[in-house]
Amino acid sequence: MADMKEIAKWMFLLGGILGILFGVLTMAGMGFALVTLNILGALGPLVYGIIQILLGLIVLATSGIINIPALKFDNNWILYIIFGILMIIFGTDLAGILVIIGAILLLIK
Repeated sequence: MADMKEIAKWMFLLGGILGILFGVLTMAGMGFALVTLNILGALGPLVYGIIQILLGLIVLATSGIINIPALKFDNNWILYIIFGILMIIFGTDLAGILVIIGAILLLIK
């Protein structure tokens, strides 16, 4: 059963890193996403990139991979599902899916 928790941690690591990478690419104008909300117009890529980077950092900090004391939460699967859904909404599709899969693995453990 510890294997599921370890696999979930790897999913969070990959999801967080990809979230940060997608954020940087979105800010550079090379972002690609299946779902986008283009309500901000020209500022959209900059704002979405910052949000994607922040969500990636929050996932990494929550899972304990990076040490940011202000973002330490319990390893609760519902938080990861919420973060995964937010990541999908803001354009980091693959990263959000990986985080949701990791949350489901935490639930199964």
